[in-house]
Amino acid sequence: MSDALTPGATARLLGVAPSTLRSWDHRYGIGPRERSPGGHRHYTPRDVARLRELCRLVGEGLPPAVAAERVLSGPGPAAPRVPGQRPGGETLPVGGAPALQGVARAAMRLDADLVEQLVGRALRTEGVVAAWEDLAMPLLYGMGRKWEDTRRYVEVEHLLSWCVSSALRRVPAPGVPSPSGVRPVVLACGPEEMHSLPVEALAAALRERGLPHLVLGGCTPVDATERTVRRTAPRAVVLWSHVGGAGDVAALRAAAGAAADSPQAVAVYTAGAGWRSLSERAGGGHLGSLSEAVRTLDPG
Repeated sequence: MSDALTPGATARLLGVAPSTLRSWDHRYGIGPRERSPGGHRHYTPRDVARLRELCRLVGEGLPPAVAAERVLSGPGPAAPRVPGQRPGGETLPVGGAPALQGVARAAMRLDADLVEQLVGRALRTEGVVAAWEDLAMPLLYGMGRKWEDTRRYVEVEHLLSWCVSSALRRVPAPGVPSPSGVRPVVLACGPEEMHSLPVEALAAALRERGLPHLVLGGCTPVDATERTVRRTAPRAVVLWSHVGGAGDVAALRAAAGAAADSPQAVAVYTAGAGWRSLSERAGGGHLGSLSEAVRTLDPG
């Protein structure tokens, strides 16, 4: 859900072993600064940037301890790169995992059919949560790094996002009916939030499990979120924000007010990096990743 990566996804993005990340965290203190309420480690973009710089320095021959000291004492890299990657080269900085490299190469060629086919295959074989956290998110991160390094390839970013969205929407529901008596989960974005792909990932993960849900999509008006909660009395509401703004706070307050008036209990959650800059907090808490959101929202 959020822009924070799991340790496995971060390792794939950087092209290092997960054990290496753990070692750097324990030995040098270069690790995730945030943890989910359940204690799980998640790497924010700033964490990833520091690790990229550490990878670069080690790749240039510095001992890891010296490189780590330099990373911790410095102001932080503005646009660090994966070792061996050439700025402006026709690749995405996504490490050496074959699955990631295959989709990345297809995206850079603008081969939409192949991108969608490969992402769809990962969704079918690995499941939505694993495919999102270990494949889609590192790819989207890599695309962001590519743009920062070159100020080019916006078309690749749009194509990649569209293909991931298309593949997510084709994830089928199980062949058995939804559990009886299970009320839906409402998934909404802030009123100015157009970045709705993580919401689509959560919707696909819930659909994969046969859990009823309603998706209101990007730029959800405040009154639309409030009316939906009042009309459907859902068991939960998830409000997504990537950037953060006054409209998100208004949406959260409206949803909380409608939930309080509901004859049945309605849990209200936030998700996305935008809430880090806001003082408002949801009664149900913050969902820091797709895996955490699914664990929280699955009544089974």
